Amino acid sequence: MVATTVPVTTVAPTVAAAILLTAEVVDGDTITMSDGTTIRLIGIDTPERGQCGYEASSAGIAQLIGGQNITLVPGARDDTDKNGRLLRYVEVNGIDVNSKMIESGHAIAHYDGRDGYGEHPRQDAYVQSDALTPSTNLCAPAAVVPPAVVPFALIPV
Repeated sequence: MVATTVPVTTVAPTVAAAILLTAEVVDGDTITMSDGTTIRLIGIDTPERGQCGYEASSAGIAQLIGGQNITLVPGARDDTDKNGRLLRYVEVNGIDVNSKMIESGHAIAHYDGRDGYGEHPRQDAYVQSDALTPSTNLCAPAAVVPPAVVPFALIPV
């Protein structure tokens, strides 16, 4: 019996984009898919529950993705974050939802190569867009209540 050598070609694994239906918006940068997977949008940050802008940013992403099949595209240095959420770009009909959140003022460019999370392919575009877009996640200034006018009484001496 003669042994033959067969050349082996090693191919780096590729991760295909997944198309799923959104089940729930957690906040402006986190969604849960119909299969239960939690997705953290790459390269953006939005207010957390209880912070100024939370309601608006959550409503903003819900408007962009609600009832739509979305495409999840990998692109972060890490596949998941410290909380086990998949890190993905989110696209609807070819539109970059992460970018739209920045352009709407509901998100800022963050969690990227500038702050130790690893550079991602769309980082420069996100940072540039963020620099041109004012944030809508600001608290309204507290109403200034004038001090109560309390008449003083003359105290007899």
